[in-house]
Amino acid sequence: MKKAVLMLVFLVAALTMFASATSAASKAPKLFLNGLELQSASAPRIDQSTTFIPIRTVAEGMGFDVTWDKAAKKAVIHNGDSLIELVVGSKSAVVNGSKVALPTPAKIVGSGAASTTMVPLRFVSENMGLEVYYDAPAKSVYLFQPAVQEPENPGTDGGGSQPGTGGTGSQPDPGQGGTEPGGGNGGGTVPSDAQALVTSIQYDGIGTTSIAYQGIATVGEPQVLTGPDRLVLDIPASAFADAFAPGFTATTAKMGEIVTDNPLVSKIRFSHYSDKPSTVRIVWDLTAAAQYTLTKSEGLVQLSVLGSTEPVPPIPTTPSGDKIFKVVIDAGHGAHDPGAIGISGKTEKAYNLAIALKVNELLKKEARIEPILTRSDDTFIALEERAAIANRLKADVFISIHANALKGSSASGTETFYNRADSKTLADIIQKHLLGATGLPDRKVQTAGFVVIKQTTMPAVLTESGFLTNAKDEAILFDEKKQNEIAQALVAGIKEYLKL
Repeated sequence: MKKAVLMLVFLVAALTMFASATSAASKAPKLFLNGLELQSASAPRIDQSTTFIPIRTVAEGMGFDVTWDKAAKKAVIHNGDSLIELVVGSKSAVVNGSKVALPTPAKIVGSGAASTTMVPLRFVSENMGLEVYYDAPAKSVYLFQPAVQEPENPGTDGGGSQPGTGGTGSQPDPGQGGTEPGGGNGGGTVPSDAQALVTSIQYDGIGTTSIAYQGIATVGEPQVLTGPDRLVLDIPASAFADAFAPGFTATTAKMGEIVTDNPLVSKIRFSHYSDKPSTVRIVWDLTAAAQYTLTKSEGLVQLSVLGSTEPVPPIPTTPSGDKIFKVVIDAGHGAHDPGAIGISGKTEKAYNLAIALKVNELLKKEARIEPILTRSDDTFIALEERAAIANRLKADVFISIHANALKGSSASGTETFYNRADSKTLADIIQKHLLGATGLPDRKVQTAGFVVIKQTTMPAVLTESGFLTNAKDEAILFDEKKQNEIAQALVAGIKEYLKL
């Protein structure tokens, strides 16, 4: 009896799995060309991980010339540049006169008048010069025609990126590390449902990507995907601004990428992912699973990638004896370099120096700390020299003081940057104390490639106390009482890090 019941359960489960597999296989994927969905009397289909499309769609939707030899069951497809010959059932094809292997042959589906000749989409498209991107979760296939290289106009200033063929050369299936689908708002036309325009995507060379935009954007958390590892961030109801930087490698499809030398991030890809609704997608291709921090404020989104196994040195223990710790206080900018200009005209260099002088006076009262200023007045010192000063002195800690700015935005908040793993603990402690003093939104601890914290050899951080382009932030940063509190907070952070 038990055996019969078990057999019945197994049979029901097998039938259920078969029905689910059949349903999944029969579900027709959507097909898009340059962001626009292609309609066809016969729908595409997925069979054994291969997407097939009707030969009629190739002719009517993709615009290629197609001839069909019914007797030989042979389709000839050409677009003026390339010519493909496919024979139903054959695992080889002829491309521009050369015989090539065909992983999956063309086939005929149905019978009689209802039969349809189906050809492998990827093989046909790529041999016709199209880029193919498959979004598995959405069961959608995206095709893009490379932009045509146009001659330079001697009457222009040559600005902007040159049109290119686009693409990364990698396989398109997201599970194989290809670029997620893109396409759509080409031709300088902004989709009607776009409430935000992305003006720039910048990478700092270390781990932080800054995405600036105009308008209203609702940004959620990125998707963390594996096989391969990557982060995917969508900005719904958005498009690219006409003056978007750094521009696109595939201008028609509005796609591009930033290649990095970061050990965790191989490249950052961006595209106009969808027209319905209009969506900008940014993808970080990772070399391994990684952690991230996402900071959002009006007009700016920043994502920092941190290694999940990155070693973070512990807080140093207080050495025996009476060691004097050398702490370099760096007031950013100076002289002809004012830094950020506040909403009321105040300069960042003035704020930086005011805080540095206050911190210096407080540290002088500490028996175990020797403070050193990179500048004590309104003078200019090159970034490399600031780092060199600390290195020559064999300093124990380096703190660079700054204030932020973002024109055309009401961005607000306090953030602290570090470059190397040996500086993360210091950054966390300084950010904690600085937040208590400013009372502004927490923009988190982030990585950055600023020269002064990259070229120094000791634990080093750069603080951005607030935004001078925000009226509230500026008022706080230039309030005498608040400046004293900020200076005291920095000193408290330094002492906590040194365990004094």
